Amino acid sequence: MVTSMTAKDVHTTFPYLARDAIYQKEKPYATDFLPEDSDVALTNHVFDFMDLVVRDAQPQRESFSLKGNGFCFLKARTNLDNDRASDEDFVERAYFNEIEAMLHSKFPEYTRLECLDYQVRKRSSLFPAQPGAIVKSAQPAVLPHSDFSRHGGFLGMGLFFPGQEQYYSDRDFDLLNVWRVIKGPNNDWPLALCDYQSIDFGADVLPNDVLHKDHVGENEILQKASGHAWYYLSDQVVEDVIVFRNTDSRGVRPREYSDE
Repeated sequence: MVTSMTAKDVHTTFPYLARDAIYQKEKPYATDFLPEDSDVALTNHVFDFMDLVVRDAQPQRESFSLKGNGFCFLKARTNLDNDRASDEDFVERAYFNEIEAMLHSKFPEYTRLECLDYQVRKRSSLFPAQPGAIVKSAQPAVLPHSDFSRHGGFLGMGLFFPGQEQYYSDRDFDLLNVWRVIKGPNNDWPLALCDYQSIDFGADVLPNDVLHKDHVGENEILQKASGHAWYYLSDQVVEDVIVFRNTDSRGVRPREYSDE
């Protein structure tokens, strides 16, 4: 675990999921739609805020690895730019191929790579002053989380590859996230990453239901602990690529929890 301090370390406050008694009888959940029953809450999340330091990983970026920390920092040039980021045809036809080629080069242990989905986040001027405001683009996610639990990974595979469970249900696979900016250098709401080695998975992590109108997913949410080590990449440019593992089919490999 890297612990050195730098001039660009950030002192901030994170909203963790609280260690509340409600989760002894209810599983955490959140919806992205308005339930027909007005008495049903959109979420049962209770927050517990914590002041902490997010260290700048830039000076020691080579020290982090997917195998050891759950994330790593790479350099890779692609043809995706700000003008093409919302061009779905270009992204799926050209950018996905560039990402797959980059991952094959950096991680030859993977015998097959498939790009499942992508999302473009553009912070609105209303965020974070007006949380929940209706805006055109996805906004930063402020609750420390992993996009998939192990169970949620299989739910996601079923969504992306319907009817093909026989081909992956007994295979060893990872779900990775490739995160980069489309304009830089960027220090506006950069991605914060929690070092896998600093997390007590028996005490700090809860599975969380993600309720959509047409399907249910499951991710994992972090609860507050003083030992968590957080990092970000200062002055991130378009060639800076952050690769992190959300989960794996066996639930045994280092994975990452982020605050965006």
